[in-house]
Amino acid sequence: MEPRTHSTLSRHVGLTQTLVLLLFAFTLTSNAVAVTGLTTIDDVRGPWVEGGKRKVAVWIDDCNGLLCGRIYWLKKPLSASGSPKRDAKNPDPMLRNRLLCGLTILSDFRREQGDTWRTGQIYNPSDGRTFSGTLSLENNGVLKVRGYVGLSLFGKTVTWVRPTENIKSCG
Repeated sequence: MEPRTHSTLSRHVGLTQTLVLLLFAFTLTSNAVAVTGLTTIDDVRGPWVEGGKRKVAVWIDDCNGLLCGRIYWLKKPLSASGSPKRDAKNPDPMLRNRLLCGLTILSDFRREQGDTWRTGQIYNPSDGRTFSGTLSLENNGVLKVRGYVGLSLFGKTVTWVRPTENIKSCG
């Protein structure tokens, strides 16, 4: 009888140790997920508009493992003369004839951690300037877009949200 009890006890201890190890592993995994967030690239893909302005929508997508964004919709896609708006303020005269619709204005954003992408570039067709940038997806679904020159301290952050109105591609 005693050997049987010892055998049963050994199996019980072995099972208990296995369960403890599994729970420990689960705890480590769940903490890692909590630290990095549950955001996938799919959470930021798609159309975004600036919080209050709603003059332009940018479509963010995966471009070879990096995030990029292009102008997807313009509230006023035509100039005063009735022709499609162009990248007229570009510092490179050879690029000033590019259509704004479809123009890539976010490029090379690398995921840093969780819900943040850095080392990207933001092109502003309104003045033809390019800035360093970061993107940060907040828990409430808002995308913080920060452009800066040199240090992030010297920059501006705008808030983008998902469009609530039905927008169609201008392209």
